[in-house]
Amino acid sequence: MTKKTANIGDRISFQRKEITIEGVVGVVRDNSVIVDISTESSQRLHYDTTKTIVKHSNYVVLSSGTS
Repeated sequence: MTKKTANIGDRISFQRKEITIEGVVGVVRDNSVIVDISTESSQRLHYDTTKTIVKHSNYVVLSSGTS
């Protein structure tokens, strides 16, 4: 089974610091995506921004941004 690569607007789920995070893909790169996460999630992770980078192999697409 081939893993689906996310597109802009897709909702994805990924693990960071043993926390499951959900976010929306804003940019797709060759090896990763830039994801917008909630303010609450960024605070739990002690980030200064609500954007993070996730490697393609480290997320699961939950829903398509076009549906």
